[in-house]
Parts: sequence; C-alpha cells; structure tokens
Amino acid sequence: MGDLLGLEDNMDGRKYVRYMPSVNGWKAGDDEVTVEKFLLDPNSIKSGWGWISEGFSPDWHWDDEVGIRKSLPTQRNDGTLLTEEQKLEYKRGFSVDLYTKDLGVRTWSSTSKGVSQGFLALYTALHPQIAENAGKVAVVEYKGSKAVAYGKGNSRIPEFEIQGWRADDSFEATTDTFEETALDESKTNGSAISQQETEEIPF
Repeated sequence: MGDLLGLEDNMDGRKYVRYMPSVNGWKAGDDEVTVEKFLLDPNSIKSGWGWISEGFSPDWHWDDEVGIRKSLPTQRNDGTLLTEEQKLEYKRGFSVDLYTKDLGVRTWSSTSKGVSQGFLALYTALHPQIAENAGKVAVVEYKGSKAVAYGKGNSRIPEFEIQGWRADDSFEATTDTFEETALDESKTNGSAISQQETEEIPF
C-alpha cells in the first residue's frame, strides 16, 4: 500500500510522550518511561506541518483530512508572520493519542524523519482495518527499533505490531494540564543532525 499520510499546541491540557532516537526509548517530560503494549485511538490521528525547536512550544498546522497536504503555513498560531526562510523550517509530521496503564492517555507527535517513518509504517498497517473496527481502539506492541543512517547523521526507526482491536473507554478519561517545551528528538548520541535527517517526511 502506498503512502497514506500525505506538535500540538502545548497549552491544551494534554500530556505527551516521545520516542527519542538519542536514548533508543521513550520519554514523558524529562523522564525515561517504558512503552511496550499500548492502545491507539485511530480517531486522534493527525498529519500536518510542524515546527519543533528545542526550548520552544511546537507550532502545528494540521491538515483538514489526514494525508491531504495543506500549503505551508504563512504565520504561526500566535499570529506572527513567517518569512520564506521560516516557512521552510516546517516539516511534515503527525500526532496520535496513546494509552498505557502506567502513563494514562498521552499524545505522541513528531516531525523527526526516523520516528515519522516508523509511525507511517504503523499507520499503513492500521488504515485498511479502521473502517471494519469502527468505535474500537487498536492494541499495538512496540517491538524495538532499527538503526538507520541519513547522510552523516544517525537515527532510529521505531517498529510496531498490531495485536488486535477492542472496545475501550480509556481515552474518555480527563487528563491534567501538562505544559511541555520541545525536546530535540532527532539527535543520536550527540551527533549533529544531517540535512537528510531533517528533510521533509513523505506524508
């Protein structure tokens, strides 16, 4: 199947989780956490343009429909107009809500090439099953990651396996407000990001 896909404002009352190639694992805030099996809400999946810079709140501009690209943004969500150079700093990315017993509901989003390729593979497997499992959530297992090289830079692609679908109300739980600034998830072992690593994701 072909390419089907084409961070969220942090002041929205959500909690976040990130896959970090630099530690080959997951983080919630500054804490490393264990993510093995989790529930995924297919109705929460978004694709769009994101600007993520360490120390700043991410600036996201979501597609109206998953995988149908909107034009590059002309201004940030706070109304600041973007120069042509600043527009090119936006990369394709995704957002999705996950649930684990230990973490509760968490939003996972990224514009990192390796991370996004991992989610694209998962979404490509999920997509043909969504309609027949309407009203259900996917049970997914994180299977580890594989190392990849982008030019002179290194990264990792997380890998997943769909275990099944089930009805579940876990995503209806209310989460406490959690304000978070962006982490640099694209660096591995302190190595600089190559131009290939930061190139646009294909969805």
